[in-house]
Amino acid sequence: MGERYFRDFDWMILMPALFLIALGLLTQYSIEHVPGEFRDAFQPTQTGIFAKQLVWVLVGLLVMAAACLLPFRYYEGMASILYGIGLLLLVVVLFLPPVKGARRWIGVGTVGIQPSEFMKLAVVFFLARFLAEKKNRPNSFRVITIATAIVLVPFLLIMKEPDLGTGLALLALLFPILYWRGIDEGLLVLAMTPLISAFLTIYSATSMEGGGYPVFLLLFFLVLLVFAYRRRRDLARSLSLVGLNLGVMLLVPLIWSRLAPYQQQRIVTFLRPETDILGSGWQVYQSKLAIGSGGFMGKKFLHGTHKLLAFLPERHSDFIYSVTSEELGFLGSMAILALFAVIIIRGLYLATKLKNRFASIAAVGICTYFAFQAVVNIGMTTGLLPVTGIPLPFMSAGGSSMIVSCFFIGVLLNFSIRFYEY
Repeated sequence: MGERYFRDFDWMILMPALFLIALGLLTQYSIEHVPGEFRDAFQPTQTGIFAKQLVWVLVGLLVMAAACLLPFRYYEGMASILYGIGLLLLVVVLFLPPVKGARRWIGVGTVGIQPSEFMKLAVVFFLARFLAEKKNRPNSFRVITIATAIVLVPFLLIMKEPDLGTGLALLALLFPILYWRGIDEGLLVLAMTPLISAFLTIYSATSMEGGGYPVFLLLFFLVLLVFAYRRRRDLARSLSLVGLNLGVMLLVPLIWSRLAPYQQQRIVTFLRPETDILGSGWQVYQSKLAIGSGGFMGKKFLHGTHKLLAFLPERHSDFIYSVTSEELGFLGSMAILALFAVIIIRGLYLATKLKNRFASIAAVGICTYFAFQAVVNIGMTTGLLPVTGIPLPFMSAGGSSMIVSCFFIGVLLNFSIRFYEY
């Protein structure tokens, strides 16, 4: 039994995660380090974060080992309990005093726990358990409604904190899991496209104000027309798809015109931070400068300059990718993307191999978590996506994110050594 476990153990999931953890620790150390030639002029603005993160890494590795050793059937059996506890903690945190204008953390001694991070794993397991039942046919209205409610209830509680990034991460879990379970593609597209249409309509409106053109919106609508034409046999659904999105594209500008100027400016800055470089767009502007200044080979480890001048806010957490890219250059930044890609691809391959339906669905949810977190975090540091405060797994400072990410890796490793179990 032990030999088979060792043989089936997926090292291509574990090793990239360990490399990312090590790279994150090195970057945290670099942020607090001041090179000798600059020590007379600069002092680190924050200290002690590296030591604290090292402790969280050790805790995370222990959690990873425990998650790997515990039979995965316990996760299926405990899914509803985890979900219930997660909802309870999300309610409790709303009644606690705000920290920096938000209610996101529960203090346990000197440690702050973020329930919304742990809600991600609860939603993955609970949604996988619900959809794994054979009687729950994925295309029935009842199943789709309940699956949506499983995600929507914690999403609304998290938005009350408020925490947009984590809320969006929960929503991102829903569609890939439903698709993997076998939901009809037409229903999935019908549910997703209005949200994309609304986002692109507002984005295009802000582009046109700056002299640009609604290129992305037009391309998206063209794709919708092609998709509807290819599914023309189901005429009612094809017409609903085009009509619903066209209605959204026409309605959003009317709502936009009724907003107060300051409300419009907040949205514009959220979508296009370069329009307010000295204000709320400052961090993205500095992030792009840091990444660009790294060039192809980087400025070498410990020799980044943006971290010294403290021009880059949240460089320990949300914008750690910018520091790494400045010091390791294009090659280093691409290596980070490659490591995440290996984890996601191997995880999806594992999902196709698993015989247990719950485990297969949960594996897809875990891969979605890593893909969404990495894409959104790196997208916001490069200015391609709005700033939402989503940490980069394994690298950003923070205990809750580290523990959840390590736990998910442990679960994938657990699945890899028990893939043959029903």
